Amino acid sequence: MAYVAGAMALLGTVMGTGSQLAANKANAQSTEMEAQNVEQNAALQERQFRRSAGLQAGEGRAIAAASGVRMDTGSPLLQQLDFAKQSEIEAQTIRRTGTMQAGALRYGSRMLNRSNLFTGLSGGMQGGSILSSFFAQRNMSDSQYRSYDPVYGR
Repeated sequence: MAYVAGAMALLGTVMGTGSQLAANKANAQSTEMEAQNVEQNAALQERQFRRSAGLQAGEGRAIAAASGVRMDTGSPLLQQLDFAKQSEIEAQTIRRTGTMQAGALRYGSRMLNRSNLFTGLSGGMQGGSILSSFFAQRNMSDSQYRSYDPVYGR
């Protein structure tokens, strides 16, 4: 009966550790996929912003040209340059935000993978503790009920 209890405790520890390792691995893979998705979304947003900014710049040039304003000198030129500079800053901010979010997700993924090492060690130590406790109880129970054997010295 004691063997069954010890084996069940050990089996429970092994299965619990195995399922925790599998869950951590699945979570790490999911987090990595989420990081890739964030990067792809940021790239898409950046492209869409650049397209929108290009359309706005073209519309501004068309309006100015229709009104007879010269676009190659003076404040209309400075306004176009300022718009182009501001648009590029915004596009790079979109890219940077996506890169930072993906980096944070990848860091979390690496931490989940590293926690598997400690989960495995912890499960192994817990299993060893169960085994040593079982054998210690077995040896104590054997010594209580056996009489002295002169042949073996026990």
